[in-house]
Amino acid sequence: MFDNILQVFENFTCCLLLIYGGVLFLSELLEVSDLMGLDDMALVKALTTRTVEARGDRVSTTLNIAQACYARDALCKNLYCRLFSWLVHRINKSIKVHGESIGKVMGVLDIYGFEIFEDNSFEQFIINYCNEKLQQVFIELTLKEEQDEYIREGIEWIHIEYFNNAIICDLIENTQKGILAMLDEECLRPGNVSDSTFLQKLNNVCAQHSHFQSRLCTNSKFLSDMSLPHDCFRIQHYAGKVICSL
Repeated sequence: MFDNILQVFENFTCCLLLIYGGVLFLSELLEVSDLMGLDDMALVKALTTRTVEARGDRVSTTLNIAQACYARDALCKNLYCRLFSWLVHRINKSIKVHGESIGKVMGVLDIYGFEIFEDNSFEQFIINYCNEKLQQVFIELTLKEEQDEYIREGIEWIHIEYFNNAIICDLIENTQKGILAMLDEECLRPGNVSDSTFLQKLNNVCAQHSHFQSRLCTNSKFLSDMSLPHDCFRIQHYAGKVICSL
């Protein structure tokens, strides 16, 4: 099943290029539609046209290559999301304890691994953000709340010092000036929008944040840092520094 899904992803790009190149390679199209259980021409129409309904009238327009690629990517992501949800449901169903008997239960928790690669894209950025949130939950539940309870109950213990990573989570998720908010704002802004304009926005908004680093920040603190490329920014995560490529 996984091989089939991967084959669908690989064939989508080939199909779109062939369709817009004026040549429809029937075997590729049939293979993709067969794997998805769809009518082949219905798949072509879904990937290459858009239908808008206004005041009772329906108007269909042909997508350009960039728009068709966006539709393809959206469909692939949705397929992956549904497959992952289906897989989790099947696993949970298979390990579910049946009956009313009380016994020992072992749970399985699979979390993201913190990723630091030579080239860290948006994928690593989101994965590492998830790790920050998990670390924040651990801090709140295991360290902060437990020690607060010891104080309330007057229990003697050796206080555990810890770094509260809420400041890093805020750098990413703040709805006003977080990195994700700036990305949304830049994507919706009219005019000339690029990776460079997004980085410039981050340099202006996040320049004073202690966990954000860039060669082009307004405070120019890292201007001479040769380990940090000009077209990237670096986040000081709880697990280490990560350079994010645009």
